[in-house]
Amino acid sequence: MLLSVIIPCFNVEKYIEKCILSVINNDLDLRDLEIILVDDESPDNTVSIVKNMIRSYAKIKLISQKNKGLGGARNTGVLNASGDYVLFLDADDYLKKNALKNVITFASENKLDILEYGAIGVTEKYDEVYRYSKSTDIILSGFEYLDNTNYMNSACNKLYAVSFLNNYGLRFEERIFIEDFEFNTRAFYYAKRVKAVEDILGCFVQTSNSITRNISIEKNSKMLSDIEEVIDLTIKFQQEESNFSSKVHKVFKERIAFLTTTLLFNLIKLSIDKKQCKLIIENLKLKKLYPVRTTLRNKNKNLFRWVVNNEFLFFQLFRFYKIIQIKLKGIKIVL
Repeated sequence: MLLSVIIPCFNVEKYIEKCILSVINNDLDLRDLEIILVDDESPDNTVSIVKNMIRSYAKIKLISQKNKGLGGARNTGVLNASGDYVLFLDADDYLKKNALKNVITFASENKLDILEYGAIGVTEKYDEVYRYSKSTDIILSGFEYLDNTNYMNSACNKLYAVSFLNNYGLRFEERIFIEDFEFNTRAFYYAKRVKAVEDILGCFVQTSNSITRNISIEKNSKMLSDIEEVIDLTIKFQQEESNFSSKVHKVFKERIAFLTTTLLFNLIKLSIDKKQCKLIIENLKLKKLYPVRTTLRNKNKNLFRWVVNNEFLFFQLFRFYKIIQIKLKGIKIVL
């Protein structure tokens, strides 16, 4: 079997049928495909919808488990995968028509550890709002790839060889946000054969209840603490595993700087108090992560990094955005 599509399910009754059908009705022979739905204790009608679909489609496998979050659900999927490759698909997203066969065939024929493909972002009415699509000329090792290619940090625009994931014990951290970034740091570190293709396969629906648009104080606080945790995990992994080549060291520095800048950005964007913000800044200083010295390839993020490296300017931005939030509820800023 060529491909296992792993779909974690939690509160997605509105989207799950379209998601599954986008896989089944694609262009890959069903004999080369399995769909693993991991029910993460979803409280809505998602499981009932999936069970009804199983009656019509033998390629669907449903696994129910105690809630472990998105990362834990993906891990369960990998453990039960029979395919040569896995594709992680969030249940509120879907695959583009007639696009699956080409990418899985290319990955298989070239014996890739990781293949990265293009994706579009769409509204809940399926209007396109962004598009990412790149390609690399040659097959590279993972950290050569990261050093030369600025694509997406998501796990949902990639194919991963199952044997590769199992050989290195690569699994997601459970119950944390931005688990993709942490997972991919380790995956690309070990990968020997990586390539990007321009093919658009993933369609990412920008739902209103995602963490980046959710105004829950509890969720926002968890987002901040999880970014801090991923920074710590990345530093620990670098210290334990790095071969200290200049290329590897450079990539680790940029990824840690990216995470730190993302944390600083979210300190301004999310609903937290100034006291907590100051504590996080002081903690970054103790770890010698602030000011952020490493240049980032993302121009907008790098400009933001340059501005907020001045602590006075950082808190001016912090104060200004708070005022704007009060006057114009629902304002969005994107970095």
